[in-house]
Amino acid sequence: MRENTGVAAGIGVLSAFAYTIWAGVIVVMVWMGITVYAIVKWIGAPGDHASATTILVMIVGIVAVYPLLIAVAIYFVGKPMRYPRKRRDKDAEQLSLPLPDAPAD
Repeated sequence: MRENTGVAAGIGVLSAFAYTIWAGVIVVMVWMGITVYAIVKWIGAPGDHASATTILVMIVGIVAVYPLLIAVAIYFVGKPMRYPRKRRDKDAEQLSLPLPDAPAD
């Protein structure tokens, strides 16, 4: 029953690491997004004001995508725990002894 202990520990380590660096990653991504937005705004229409809606959607998108990526990573790491290998069934079939033929009455 302890065959998935390593995978479960891996998922725990992955989650702890990901959520530990989450704040730093979000700060860097938001900073880069606002910088790119400012450069595009400067090239395209320097006289207009920055759109607060655009900044809000960008920040919400960045904050929502990171946990989604973590969940997808955990899904793929934990996939072997949910679906046992077919090889075990083949080994079990090979180890079974054939039944002797029943005598005819």
